[in-house]
Amino acid sequence: MNRRTRIIRSALAGAGALLFAVGLAVPLATASSEPAEAAPACTLSNPISNGADPSIWSRNGVYYLAQSDGGRSITLKASTTLNGLSTATARTIFTAPVGTDHSAQTWAPELEYLDGRWIIYYAAATDRGSFDATNDTHRMFAITANSQDPLGAWSFAGKIADSTDQWAIDGTVFRYQNSWWMLWSGTPTGNGGRAPQQIYIAHMSDPLHIDQDYRRLIGNPDQTWETSRAAIMEGPEAWISPSGTLSIVYNANASWTTSYALGMLVYKGGDLTTYQSYTKRGPVFSSGGGVYGPGGESIPVPGANGVNWNVYHAKTTTADGWDDRKIFAQPVPWAADGTPAFGTATGFAGYNEALQQRC
Repeated sequence: MNRRTRIIRSALAGAGALLFAVGLAVPLATASSEPAEAAPACTLSNPISNGADPSIWSRNGVYYLAQSDGGRSITLKASTTLNGLSTATARTIFTAPVGTDHSAQTWAPELEYLDGRWIIYYAAATDRGSFDATNDTHRMFAITANSQDPLGAWSFAGKIADSTDQWAIDGTVFRYQNSWWMLWSGTPTGNGGRAPQQIYIAHMSDPLHIDQDYRRLIGNPDQTWETSRAAIMEGPEAWISPSGTLSIVYNANASWTTSYALGMLVYKGGDLTTYQSYTKRGPVFSSGGGVYGPGGESIPVPGANGVNWNVYHAKTTTADGWDDRKIFAQPVPWAADGTPAFGTATGFAGYNEALQQRC
């Protein structure tokens, strides 16, 4: 057991005065004859971390945050609270060897615990010198943890691609209708990293292998709010309601601008790999609360009372660019139709982390 693991487990063992509900710390109720004079103090203060493209998974009372340095390495942070991720130490768990097809531009690692093992899906490229030439070679790869401790050692698991083997980023895997599925952002055959970026899906035999003959297109940027600066759909994530409604939430438009926003493909039945099986909605979450161009959202992070956290990045200025992005979180309830109700961005607002109430 390494030092970092001992620290985390010690923190959990010392939390006897707390109840943990779906990974959220909930203080035990105490008897008092005095009425409460104010709402509970905030335990989550936005932003919760610097950086972009957050991926958070909650397991056994610990939140794990995966991030990339944009070059060759992937890091993990761990904390018993979301807010604690702001001061948690980033541990490098993987650095790609040089001279490979995954040794440059490591983007948007996606942390998941599937089929009894930890997996990180990430986009990476062959270093060809210039940014654009390198970007044109992006494909999806995976690493797997060697044990049940995600802060321990990891191993390279290989490339994940369908038979077309085209440009791909922002892969995510989910289980629905008793099958495994992979979603990602890709481009038309031969386009490399050039727009339009579209949403693709493929059936999987297990969380590491696509077994469908070729990728299927289910989302194309065709709305003004998706194309005003760049025709882009990326960062898909599956939000599955308790009633079984599937909503594929994605990022639209140019990530370096205030036009970036979340859209949603709502599955309405039939073949999951058919474009016509989805209804597009959007934007469902856009600039507000002093933050701009929200996107790069994590898999929904489970919270109390069936309400999930939307953990996303956003720009903190109106100037074009990526260097001003930080990571924020706010609660998202389910709407009556089973889709996530994102509401408006509240930016720097704080929340009670146990109850997920606005402070």
